[in-house]
Amino acid sequence: MKQTGPLDRDSVRGALLVDGGDPQPLRDLLAELGEAPPVAPAPRAGAPAPAPASTTAEQLRAEQQLRIYRRLAREDRLELLLQQVVDAMMDLTDAERGAVVVQATPHTPRLELTRELAEGSEGVRFSRSVIERVLAEGEPVLSVDAAADDRFDGSRSISHLNLRSVLAVPLRFRGECLGAAYVDHRLRRGNFDEEDLARMEEFAELAALAVAHARALAELRAQAEALELQQAELSRLLEAREAEVIGLREEVRAQGAPRGYRGIIGGTPVMQRIFKLIDRVADADVPVVIHGESGTGKELVARALHEAGPRRDGPFIAENCGAIPETLLESVLFGHAKGAFTGASSAKAGLFEAANGGTIFLDEVGEMSPAMQTKLLRVLQEGELRRVGDNRARPIDVRVIAASNRDLEAMVERGDFRRDLYYRINVIKIELPALRDRIDDLPVLVEHFLSRHAAASRGLRVSPAAMRVLAQHPWPGNVRELENEVQRWVALAEGEVGPDDLSMTPSRSADGGVELALDDGDDLRIRPRIERMERALIAQAMGRTGGNQTKAAEMLGLSRYGLQKKLRRLSEDEDA
Repeated sequence: MKQTGPLDRDSVRGALLVDGGDPQPLRDLLAELGEAPPVAPAPRAGAPAPAPASTTAEQLRAEQQLRIYRRLAREDRLELLLQQVVDAMMDLTDAERGAVVVQATPHTPRLELTRELAEGSEGVRFSRSVIERVLAEGEPVLSVDAAADDRFDGSRSISHLNLRSVLAVPLRFRGECLGAAYVDHRLRRGNFDEEDLARMEEFAELAALAVAHARALAELRAQAEALELQQAELSRLLEAREAEVIGLREEVRAQGAPRGYRGIIGGTPVMQRIFKLIDRVADADVPVVIHGESGTGKELVARALHEAGPRRDGPFIAENCGAIPETLLESVLFGHAKGAFTGASSAKAGLFEAANGGTIFLDEVGEMSPAMQTKLLRVLQEGELRRVGDNRARPIDVRVIAASNRDLEAMVERGDFRRDLYYRINVIKIELPALRDRIDDLPVLVEHFLSRHAAASRGLRVSPAAMRVLAQHPWPGNVRELENEVQRWVALAEGEVGPDDLSMTPSRSADGGVELALDDGDDLRIRPRIERMERALIAQAMGRTGGNQTKAAEMLGLSRYGLQKKLRRLSEDEDA
């Protein structure tokens, strides 16, 4: 109690009553003045008892912390928030200087902010060794005399800064050390005590929460800015790609025809190899066998061989052996004499004679009967033929190109096709891929067929969604089926061909039987869907290759061992 004037009885008695206590010094003064100490009035009935001094101090501290947190919560910019943090902890501890450090994240750099009581002294130096100790150990540091503290013997910053009192605490949020808060005083020893440490730790919890919030917002802003940059770059790339596509389209149109070779359309590597093979084989004038599924363009390849070879000025005759009854096939190919059979009112030359000096294309040669195979072999061996019902042999000079959608080699092994005939016609073999195996040629084929019907198509174009459905279709009829599909669009569609204009079902599987649709209703789990897709793709590859694991692995982009490993895992999952 400070004395501001002369003492009298009334002032001393009043002090006792106001203070609510009975200190001994005031009692002694009253005794010297000859007065008895006053008795405090009894509290009224029902009135609450006065709160202890400790409870009032805790309430004041809680209110102070609440005001501080409200100030911190209003600031969402990390740099401005750290200024609030430094100011608040210097007020709490009566420190000379303060600093706060927030560690770096993938999206925000390490931040440091310092403050000193001296006016205009932002950016002052502080003891980095103390800060780094707190960041490394995650424990607070309190020193009443840092210069004499054994813990800081090796610290140059302590001695250079002439520090006395030092207090630093970690900023922890959900088990993570976000940074550290630091205060010091260069003049006073023992400026901070255990009570200051407790206050700083309580404050650090609030500060860490505010820092975590502000840092999360900063990371979100940084990610949003990065996303905007990525979107801008993506837009630029898309514009460049669209310009490139338009340029390529104009270049193709300027050339007058889609990519191709002698009427065969295709730009994939497998088709380019076939084009090169045709060039090399065309001048050889030897028998050729073309193998491929129906609709892959076997006759186009045969015609290209004819037009690129030395017989280009001669006739090109094509016949489907499977479309002619066996009883008529010999007459069609070799001709007949007058009266050879009922209705043969005059002699007639066959297709071999019609193709003399040129090329004859025998499609589906595997459909010939064994007897017809024998007669064809004799013609190829002798270079001459006899018409049906005629005894005179006629020499011929014909290049034979055969084709089949059946595996002739397998037919030879089963005894369904003559081995000697097979070796006679199979001097050179050309394998044509199915359309599903060169799906990258789909857009150029579509454009080719649309241009063929340009007058009727009226500028018809195919939407990207429809093209995706076309790419997933198995195309059992190959290029012939695609041409029929385009003709259907020309007749029925207008403007743009969409998925609804297609004749095939969008969810149809690539091998005609395995579904690749991943729509499982509310089941959004990733792993089961990936496993189902793996099963479907592996089943398709195994089906296309007839169970050949080496070829299936090549189609799937796997090693043979990798495919076998996946097959074992999928089999174990089924057993489980």
